[in-house]
Amino acid sequence: MELINQTTAVLSQGAELMKNPAISGAVSGIFGWLKGVLGKKSATEKLELIEQNKHNEETIAGLKANLEFILEDNEVLQKQLSEKLKEIELLMKKEGVDNSVKTNTINVNNSTNTKIAQGIDKIDGNLTIN
Repeated sequence: MELINQTTAVLSQGAELMKNPAISGAVSGIFGWLKGVLGKKSATEKLELIEQNKHNEETIAGLKANLEFILEDNEVLQKQLSEKLKEIELLMKKEGVDNSVKTNTINVNNSTNTKIAQGIDKIDGNLTIN
């Protein structure tokens, strides 16, 4: 599952990562590999939307589902994807680009109004979400 999470993180930032010349080749490579592996016209169209930065959460979720299905019990494809992700990760580290997946855990008691926040770096004092 970690492999899928890493891939969706790269997909989510695909268009942005492609703007960096040092990383763009590796990102284009993984997009090309995914197009070949997924093989469906709909998957190719979703990847093109990401490349054009015209995607939404549903686009990523659809590709994630396709990837989960294709990678299940296929160690060869898992290994190939892992190698491509390692290459991108090394280039991102070298360029100082952050690709961390943020997770927030919020415990809510006795509330009917629950909102989730992402990307909170620092909070001083109490956090109130209305």
